[in-house]
Amino acid sequence: MMGLGSNTGALHLHQDTEHGVGRTGLIYFDNGALVSCTELDTEALTLGHVLQQLNLANATQIEHAFRLQTQDPLGKRIGERLVDLGILSEDQLANALKTQTLWTARELALWRSGSYEFHPDERLPERTPLHRIDSTRVVMEVLRYEHEWESLQPFLPQGMRTRVWMAFEPPIGHPLLFHAAAWRVISRVNAHHTVRRIATSLHQPEIEVARMIGPLVEEGLLVPGDAESTPGLPEEAARLSMNNFDLFSLLIEMEQYWLKRKTPLDQLVALADFINRTMKALEDECDAMHLSLAADTLHSILAREGLLGLETYQFRIELNRIDVEDFAAYCRRVLDSSSREAIGTAKVLYEQFSDLLQRALVAAFQAINSRVASPIERVQNQEAWEALFQTLRGEPSNTA
Repeated sequence: MMGLGSNTGALHLHQDTEHGVGRTGLIYFDNGALVSCTELDTEALTLGHVLQQLNLANATQIEHAFRLQTQDPLGKRIGERLVDLGILSEDQLANALKTQTLWTARELALWRSGSYEFHPDERLPERTPLHRIDSTRVVMEVLRYEHEWESLQPFLPQGMRTRVWMAFEPPIGHPLLFHAAAWRVISRVNAHHTVRRIATSLHQPEIEVARMIGPLVEEGLLVPGDAESTPGLPEEAARLSMNNFDLFSLLIEMEQYWLKRKTPLDQLVALADFINRTMKALEDECDAMHLSLAADTLHSILAREGLLGLETYQFRIELNRIDVEDFAAYCRRVLDSSSREAIGTAKVLYEQFSDLLQRALVAAFQAINSRVASPIERVQNQEAWEALFQTLRGEPSNTA
């Protein structure tokens, strides 16, 4: 239906469980095509899983890219870093991301009860590359996967998250003869347990490994158990997510400070100071998460958006701070000159720098918000800072 209606937005799926706390899935559409699919679960399929299962990267290479990201959490993502390192090509990364979307969608399709909500126009964070998959292709893959999984469901009830153990004793009368592929699977059970993690260690697609594990469970050689996953994020994503960034306290502080600034100069300086406060709050969040914020993060964010200054003045930026005193001194010189020479220069200066600084502040907010894993929190954050900008522009607020 999303495809036929050429819808754009996010489909939120909520699974029912016996215990009342279910899993959540998100499917993003752009004009009817799937562009991303995510499961909010600690054992969800990650890009790292996919790259290893497709034998495009190994655990050591992915861990190296992850360490680089912990030193620059707002910089390039792990896939982009692997491309920079020459481990992946751009096409391989794009295909891996499409595979992650497709495999996640087919897993969500196994849910048999729950609820859904469609959020029109909810989009992925800014600067997230869109890898489009035709909805018809997804439907066909889901139907094929559901048909195949009918024979595996009795033995792997939790899908790819099913945990398996070696049987305490072999079944009576079992010849204990295995082909090499099955033995490779059995040898990794005690170390990795879940179908997904076993497949990742073997560098094989998880459906192929599930086809081998299912019969071993049926024969009584392996014993299935409940998944240990819980609603949330996989460990690597949780460590890099900015979910605890206290945006609301920061915005309230900014709004109260702004209301006390009366002159154009004071307001321009306040906007530059807001950017510095945002970066300070981000540094505090990174410190709490034991991450290192790169010293040129702010410069990179503003340079990427072309917001480093105007022709007449470029911001001095050092250690993620705008030199507010230098900027204020420049504004005073121009304003003093305009009072003697050119009527209207002060207004032009204010409008140009006010627009530039507000766009710079938005760029900083969006860079942080793009690393918030929870889509609900991302939307709430965006609504909150849009309310702040209404105050900055002197517009009436739409929020209570």
